[in-house]
Amino acid sequence: MILVVASMEVELEGLFGLDRSPDHWEECKLKYTGIGQENVNEMFESLKFNSTFDGLLSVGFVGSVDPKVKPGDLCLIEAVGSQRKKGRLYPDKTFWTLAQKSLRDNFRTCELLTVDRTATSIEEKRSLTSDQFSIIDRETYWVAEMANEAEVPFLGLRVVMDGVDQKLPPEYCYDDDTGKVKPGRLTSWLIKNPSRLSELPGLGWNSVKARRRLGEALNDVVPALLG
Repeated sequence: MILVVASMEVELEGLFGLDRSPDHWEECKLKYTGIGQENVNEMFESLKFNSTFDGLLSVGFVGSVDPKVKPGDLCLIEAVGSQRKKGRLYPDKTFWTLAQKSLRDNFRTCELLTVDRTATSIEEKRSLTSDQFSIIDRETYWVAEMANEAEVPFLGLRVVMDGVDQKLPPEYCYDDDTGKVKPGRLTSWLIKNPSRLSELPGLGWNSVKARRRLGEALNDVVPALLG
């Protein structure tokens, strides 16, 4: 049994979302962690995650801090770092090779930095730009750490949602745990910042493309990992 985790339902469900009808999904368990380290830890504790799982696949959306990495790009994670800890965590070599072959070169290899808070402004994203990391999120390092502690093979697969020069609404417009938009807060923010309204359709379309791209990739990768 392979555990597939995403931070938010919006990353896999809904319009052009994941089709769980293929037979290979019967050999997987799909769980949502919520946003950030605390939620990740709580989900894994409630699941009683241990070495009885054959693998752990972390999937979802990321932001780019590299101008060359664009919205819609599929990223196969080759290393994960954290703002809080030194060193990096790495995917299982066998899983990584199987995924690489199944994706048929239609992907990027990226190093990912797990950050403590969502980078919503262009300035924040550019401050995280480095020669090492090209994409950021708030969960993958902590998921990989769980796999490492349980000695379960780990793999990360992510699709870029927002580019380095793309702003996001401020954090208070989203639920702290699930990442879902809070309509009241978003509306209030837009009333105060009407010039930002034009940015939302682009982000919405990015989300649709990212869900579709991630779903297609999972239907290639998951059967390969299951053998």
